[in-house]
Amino acid sequence: DLFGRFGDEGVSIGDIAKAAKLSKGALYWHFHSKEELYLQCLTRLHGIFNEYIFDVMRAEEDPARSILTVFVGLNRLLQDPRAQNGISGYWLIPSSSETSALIAAQRSFESAAVAVLTHAFKKAAIAGQLDVGADAEQFARAVITIVEAVVLPLRHQSAGEARENLRMLARTLFLAYSRNENVIELTRLI
Repeated sequence: DLFGRFGDEGVSIGDIAKAAKLSKGALYWHFHSKEELYLQCLTRLHGIFNEYIFDVMRAEEDPARSILTVFVGLNRLLQDPRAQNGISGYWLIPSSSETSALIAAQRSFESAAVAVLTHAFKKAAIAGQLDVGADAEQFARAVITIVEAVVLPLRHQSAGEARENLRMLARTLFLAYSRNENVIELTRLI
């Protein structure tokens, strides 16, 4: 919760110990450093993203519905109690030697997310649902960037505002690249 709201630099071991009602020594017994604890929390956040978005995308047969899962899943993720106080702090990782493992974990997760989206965009093109041309991977990276840009301010929005913003982003994507009206209608599922 603290890392999600304030990021790595905005939280001290003392803050964590106080929130967890533990001593600093007890924290250091389980985690050798704040970065080790942060990495475990970041990994859990990646698991939540996989649970709501990327695992669902992989299981969905229909490519357009798979892509829509990014927006529907993000909306559901933001309603999860584990994310209700914010997750944007996880995108505030400073670049230093102590945080290199954190940055590597985030980049690895983002690469996996891009791969899932790229696959879905290519399948949607083959199925005649979306026309992203030969730029499926670049387009997937752009969608991940948009998702990250959306995540940052969402903790200051109501659930309804977040849902409407995600619906408009999905609708814009599908309007711009859809090859048929049925794909556009999917955005009503958000």
